[in-house]
Amino acid sequence: MGRPRIQWDDTQLRLIMSGIERYDRQFPQDNARFLDAVIDEIRLVTGRLYGVSTYVRLLGVTVVTRRPGTTTIQKAIDRAQALTPGTLPAGDNSEAPSFDVHTLRRAVEPVVRDALGPVHELLAQLLATRPSPSDGPSTMPAGDEAIHARLTQTALEDAHARVRRLEEDNGRLRRELGQAEAHASIAETRIAHLLVELHTTIAESSSGARALAKVAEQLRGTEQFLKLQNDSVHLQATAEADALRRHVKQLQERVDHLLLDNDQYRRALVAKGGK
Repeated sequence: MGRPRIQWDDTQLRLIMSGIERYDRQFPQDNARFLDAVIDEIRLVTGRLYGVSTYVRLLGVTVVTRRPGTTTIQKAIDRAQALTPGTLPAGDNSEAPSFDVHTLRRAVEPVVRDALGPVHELLAQLLATRPSPSDGPSTMPAGDEAIHARLTQTALEDAHARVRRLEEDNGRLRRELGQAEAHASIAETRIAHLLVELHTTIAESSSGARALAKVAEQLRGTEQFLKLQNDSVHLQATAEADALRRHVKQLQERVDHLLLDNDQYRRALVAKGGK
């Protein structure tokens, strides 16, 4: 008799996938802590502790590139079982207890995570500067098509949401840039009017010419300073806008790649169903 099919709803899949990506960034070089966190997250969401094959298949259909070995995963499962008072039945249908040491660990974990957050962020930035190996083609187990399709759809929705947020930030930055340019233009106009009035006064009166010339020089220096400030603001805002556009482009390329993968995968499913 075959193994019972694992049934997870969309909310559970979204939480599990988000947790796996979060822990992949948080522990980029520590598979043991990564697996401990992933197994705890899945047990918290589903209320179950699964077998090695389930975690292997789940990691195989997510966007993370790491692929821990079965021995490493089994050790992580053993550690999770050791935190539970009593013996859990083996297999994929093991039920998690309602309260155990795991619950206490989940309560303390956010405090420790906040304390170690800067260190993990620095490690993640260092790892991001290293070139990542290209992923080779892999064969998907027949029982994972539905999960993979739903995970891909969830990833696409998340990527679209990030693109929308970046576009909103880009629009806000453009508005701020426009306001800064408008203020600079008003300042330049006022300075120009002051200079015109000053030159008119100098032309009409010969007395106090030196004093007026000194004031005019000061105003010209003020005008030059304001122009430099305006140029600096404009360059900074332009650089930030360019950075946001590059980020949006990168995310859009990722969305296109995911759409292409999803389309190829759906075609493969249709072809397999036709056979």
